[in-house]
Parts: sequence; C-alpha cells; structure tokens
Amino acid sequence: MWICAMAEEEFIPEPQVSCDFNGTRSDYCDLAGAIRVRGSTSEVFVVTPRRGTTAGDVVAANASWVAADATSWKMKPYTRKGETRIMSGVTEFTVRLAAADEAPGCDVMHEDVPAVVYSNGGYCGNYYHDFNDNIIPLFVTTRHLAREVQLLVTQKQAWWFRKYGEIVEGLTRHEAVDLDGDDRVHCYRRVTVGLRSLKDMSIDPRRSPNNVSMVDFKRFLMWRYALPREHAIRTEEEDGEEGRRRRPRLLIITRRAKRRFVNLEEIVAAAEEVGFEVTASDLMTPPRKEGEAAAKAKDDGGQARMADASATVNSFDAMLAVHGSGLTNLVFLPMNAVVVQVVPLGRMEKLAMDEYGVPPRDMNMRYIQYNITAEESTLSDLYPRSHPVFLDPGPIHKQSWTLVKDIYLSKQDVRLDIARFRPVLQKALDLLR
Repeated sequence: MWICAMAEEEFIPEPQVSCDFNGTRSDYCDLAGAIRVRGSTSEVFVVTPRRGTTAGDVVAANASWVAADATSWKMKPYTRKGETRIMSGVTEFTVRLAAADEAPGCDVMHEDVPAVVYSNGGYCGNYYHDFNDNIIPLFVTTRHLAREVQLLVTQKQAWWFRKYGEIVEGLTRHEAVDLDGDDRVHCYRRVTVGLRSLKDMSIDPRRSPNNVSMVDFKRFLMWRYALPREHAIRTEEEDGEEGRRRRPRLLIITRRAKRRFVNLEEIVAAAEEVGFEVTASDLMTPPRKEGEAAAKAKDDGGQARMADASATVNSFDAMLAVHGSGLTNLVFLPMNAVVVQVVPLGRMEKLAMDEYGVPPRDMNMRYIQYNITAEESTLSDLYPRSHPVFLDPGPIHKQSWTLVKDIYLSKQDVRLDIARFRPVLQKALDLLR
C-alpha cells in the first residue's frame, strides 16, 4: 500500500465529486480522481487536469450546497451537524479544486485503498455518543469496502482506538492516520470526507451503501466480539433431561449517580416473582485488579472491559434501565430480546423513543417504554407538586437544554411503583414466548 518519496501522479483524471449537505445529522463528500490530503493544514485537494476548474464543472448543476463558481468549500467531518456548541470545537476542513501545480506534491501514495476523513472529537468518551456519532456512522460509511479503507482521523483519541479495537479492526485492515500529528501529504484515488449518519443509534438501510442495516451491525458486533447467542430464549424451550423450563434472564442496568433505581431490591424481587432470573450491574465498572494485571487493564483503554461487557449482555434475554448511556449496551443483546426503558419526568418521552426505542426494533428486538409518574420521581422530594417542574416542563425546555439536564437528568432518581410496574415485567416475559 505504501509507495513513498514524493511520487507525482503521471495522469490526472477528471475528478468526480458527489456530496450530500442536505442531511440534518452530517455532511459528507465522496471524491474520486487524484485526491491529496494534508492534515497539517486540514485541507483536501481534488486535483484537476486544468486550472480554473470550479464546482460547477464537477458537481451536479442543481447542487445547492456550493456556488457553481466556487473553487473550495468547508466541511466539519463530525455527525452532530445541528449542535453549534459542540461543532465549534470540531476541526474544519477545506476541500479545494486545484490543478496539479497548485496542489502539494504527494509524500505517500495509496493507490489501492480509499480513505475516510472524519473527526474523533466532539462528544468522544460518552458511551452513547461513541456508538451514535462514531461507530455506527463508521460502519455505514465503510462496511461495504470489506476492510479495504484507511481512516484519516482528526482529533484522534488514542485510548478510543484501543477501547474499540475489535470494532475498528473489523472495519479496516489498515492503520489509522492521525492527521493532526502527520505532516505528510497522503494521496488516494478515492476519499470520503465526513461520515454518513442516518438515524439516532440506528441505520436507514434505504440510504446506506449496500443497504446495510442494524441487523447487519448486530451481526458485525457478534463477529467482532465472538458473541455466541444470535437469538434470545423462547420460554417454551425446555432445559435438561427432566424437562425443567429455563427462566429467561433479565439484566437491570444500574447507575452509580443520577437516575438511579432507589428501590432496586424491590424491583429485583418483583422481576423474580414474575419469572425472571435477575442480575443487576452497571457493566462498565471493571473488577478490582492489582499489580501487573491492573497496569495492563489501564493500558488497554477499556478494551478488555468492552469484551467482558458485550459477552455479559449477550447472555441475557431482556434488559431494564432508566434512560441513559447504559442502554447503549442493547446492541449486544441477542435478537428477539426485550428492552424496557424507564423514562424519567421532564417531557423526555420523544427523546427516549428516538435514542433507545427505535434501535431495538431495527435490530429485531422488542421494546417497552415505561413513563414514570411524579410519585415515582425523587424530584417530588425537592419540589412541591404545584411547581412548574411537574406541571409544565415546556418552558424549561425552551429556556435551555442545560437547564433540562440540570433538573431532569442530574437531580432525578427513580422509585418505581411496583404495583404499577409489575404488568410491564409480565409483558416483557410474555414477549419472550
């Protein structure tokens, strides 16, 4: 793949440029021809056979994202396009149309592999956003290339690439380039700038290359983490020579702070009474290690813990959690499993459905949403029932998302009414029949 020493391209083909700036989640451009990427200046050069080439010469006549006479345009290759605050911290790239003598010479030629330019910044480190903003869009953008693609990463987080090593190595056989720490000009025949992000924590197969879907993504994760269970239990199944029915297994995702289950023991007891075998865990807290084992675990950036967590989740048939990033682990459940999301107060129902209600259905799983009452929220210990926090969350949402987070996501724990919640547990069990 690597041919070094300032090799100039002998033939400059007519470039092909196809971009989509109409999506609400991300912008991306597919570039073909003689493409040169210089990370030190955050520039991508589309080399043209002649001087004076403009966007009108290489893109469709009805393109609305760039003026026909433009010779360059700017892009931020991150998938939170509509969020001004977070996008302000994302590296901006300039895509330039330039003749060969106007573009920098090639330091490294990559004749046989395409590349994808994207940012590993933004919300990197938040478990939900790691999957929603990076991993799933990477899968959509690169899976059809069968690992023959190189990732050109700005704001690259080395620990992130260690933590999700199995996933990254399943998408590319080539080493990722840290654009911010590489002064060389990398040259390719095909480059995509930006990632395709089509849906919250999910994929729209109608718009993805090769029509890849969330079921394909689930099977990809099963392959990368060697997960044994493709399908959840059917409660009619019998186990053992004596014909004893197996109890379906329920995983309750716990949280160490905010949006915790206050009466966890009662919830566990109710689930067991209904017929589940129950385990409660936050999954991401690693077992305590000492000495050399502790040092090794620290160096892997969380890679081993990801493998353990994925295997643990895959062994369950149902998952119960309060709205939050812990629900991201549903991607490791077997198909036909049941996901129960408990939605806290604060007009969070639509957000909860978009982030964690749609994805299970797209992965051939079943979903139940339980919206708590004021009596089931610990906000009732902080505010009188006549307070706008209970009566009208709308103005709080209009005022700022920060205020919504401070009140409804950071100050609130959940105390489930077991009598009210028991039918939900029963329904989850019934769905496994």
